[in-house]
Order: sequence, then structure tokens, then C-alpha cells
Amino acid sequence: MGAVQKLATVVIVGLVALATVLVFYLADESNRIKAEESAQEHDAIERAKSNYISLCLPCHGPAGEGYTAPGEAGTGRIGAALGGINTSLNQTGINASGTPYPGGVAARATVISDTIHNGLPGSTPGTYRMPPWSEFKGGPLNDSQIEELVLMIQNVDWNEVYNEAIETYGGYPTAAPAATTAATASPTETTGGDTGGEAAEVDMVDIAFNPKEITIAANTDVTINLKNSGAATHNFNLEAQGIHSGDIAGGGGTGSVVVNLPPGDYEYQCDVPGHKEAGMVGTLHVVEGGAAPASGEQQTPPAQEEQSPPSDQGAAGPTPEVEMVDIAFNPKEITIPANTDVTINLKNSGAATHNFNVESEGIHSGDYAGGQTGSVVVNLPPGEYDYQCDIPGHKEAGMVGKLIVQ
Repeated sequence: MGAVQKLATVVIVGLVALATVLVFYLADESNRIKAEESAQEHDAIERAKSNYISLCLPCHGPAGEGYTAPGEAGTGRIGAALGGINTSLNQTGINASGTPYPGGVAARATVISDTIHNGLPGSTPGTYRMPPWSEFKGGPLNDSQIEELVLMIQNVDWNEVYNEAIETYGGYPTAAPAATTAATASPTETTGGDTGGEAAEVDMVDIAFNPKEITIAANTDVTINLKNSGAATHNFNLEAQGIHSGDIAGGGGTGSVVVNLPPGDYEYQCDVPGHKEAGMVGTLHVVEGGAAPASGEQQTPPAQEEQSPPSDQGAAGPTPEVEMVDIAFNPKEITIPANTDVTINLKNSGAATHNFNVESEGIHSGDYAGGQTGSVVVNLPPGEYDYQCDIPGHKEAGMVGKLIVQ
């Protein structure tokens, strides 16, 4: 065989081998594409898990259980279920009852995306049950991050999210303890937070400050003591004045800031993403010559303040006040006279919608969005009665109190 023929044979064999390799390569192309897409999806879900744990978990829970979970009366959280009882709905388009969701998984993806982008409006304009999270609406998340969260909710193994949350928090991240949420604030604190000395107290709950207004002396070092009774991490900032508390962990974390400001009104807020937008803001009144009530009303003399019962002991009189926070009543016990028309004034200082009901007596206040006020009139014979919020999960989370009629 001549040199030319040998060369031709080598070339032909090489071409056949290359063609064979190309055939197998092309035949496996779909598998490689799927593997690459799977890897990209995995990375997106991992990024979304991190955002979920830092931003969404306080309201929706470490396993997406929200305010309800199978086998439980409630979890104490204020967010809807994303996993848990709704895993099938979000991941297969099938309700827990076995009924297909119209449009299936694709339709659920649209609902989830729209909700994260736009939030859930409250019952009055300008209020939110859930704040908008998109950058376009003032939130911290861009479109890609929201798409990744939707992908995670619809595809993640919630056991993995739970385990990662436990590792991140160093234990189970509990919801706000209802028994301590704003339950020990004094009457002055809950109605105005005025302080005549050089210290003030602010309680941080999910998602609100208590009180929402405090008054301090001007041009004086005033220590503002902070306690986080909520489940989420919060902080206290006077942004324009460069005063920052740093983040304070939920479940009872404490801290303080020292403030020395000229007379004026200043806004304080929590700058954890989404919290300010959800209404976690307050007003600091700084006045000459010591603190005075923001409304200009005369302060109660010290002797009378000492004789007033603390708020968690209730109020005995014709017009008791009940504050609703997330998720608790303040006070948890009130006393009124029997067989008398008594007006109970209500204020919702929380972010979630709440109501006040004496279910056994058919007394219902109706729903109040965060910041709203109202009242109910009660006339009952002597006895003890339970009052509660009947928003799903709230009563079960401990949002109950005792009405003593005597």
C-alpha cells in the first residue's frame, strides 16, 4: 500500500471515529442540558433559601408552616403557610383536600410572585398585612431574587430549609412569645412613652414598636433601653441623626442607644428589610425642659402614677383600654362593673389585622387593620369571660385575655 493510500486510510478512520464521537455527543446533548439546568436550579434554590431564612422565616416559619401546621392549633406566626399544609398546593397544584387549583402549578407561581412583589394590602389604604418586597415598591429584592424565591417555594424540600434554619439560629427559631409581647408595658408607655428622667423603654415586636411615640428632654443624654420581644431580628435607628442600635435578636434580646438631640420631632425605624415598609416606625418627641406628653395634655402627677395598676393587672373603670399587638392583648386582664354599659376602647398597634371578641356572649368588634382604633360596648352579669382574636391562628397562638365582671 502506498503512502498516499495509508494516509487516506488514516484520515478515513479518523473521520469515522470523530463522526462516532459526535453522534454520541449529540445524542447525549439533552442530558447535558438537563444536568446544567438542574445545577442552575439548585444554585438558585440555595440562594433563595438564604433569603427566605433571613427575610421570610419570622412570619412564615422555618418549614414554611405559617400560622397553622398539621396537628397544631397554631404556631404563633402571622404569615400564611407556604410549606406544611400548603406544600401540595404550591408544588403540585393540588389543595390539601385533593381539589386541583385552577391553572395548577403555573397559576400558583403567578400568585406567589405577585404577592412577593406587591405585598398584601390591609383593610385600610396604605396598610399592609404583608409588605411589598420588590425593589420597585421599596423592598429589598430584585426581580431575579423574587423568581428564585418562587422557584424555591415550589420545589424545595422544606426539611432542608428547616435544618438549615436550625443551624443558622442555633436552635428552633420560635415565634413571638405572646405572653410577654408588650404585656408588661406601663400605661404611660403604651399611650405615649413619655419619660421625665434620662431613660426610656421601647419594646420591639413583630412588626411594630411599643410605644410608637416617646418624649424625652432636649440637649440631654437620654438612654433608650430596647427589648426585642418578637421572633424576628429588629433594630432601632434614627437614620437622619446617624443613631443605630445594631441588630437585636428576637426572643428577648436587649440593647440600648444614647440620644442627645435639640428640640424637634424625629422618626425612628427598624431598617431590617421590609420592616419599615410594614409600618415599624415611631416618633421621638424632643422637648425643652424635660419630657411632656406629645399631645400637650397635662402629665399625671407622680403620686397618682404610683397608685395606678400596671397594665397587665387590668383596668377597673367605665372606659378600659385594650391594645392589640402581634400577637397579644395588652392588658391580658381587665375588670369592669357588672350590669353596666361599659365601652372598651380598642387600638391595633400591630402589623397584622386583629379583633376583639367575647365569643360566648356574642360580642364582636369587627376586624381592625394595624393602626386602627374602635370600641365595643359590654354589659354583662358578674363572672369571668374570655376575650380573644379570632383571626385564624391568633387565639391558638395565645391572643386571649380575661374579662372580670364584678
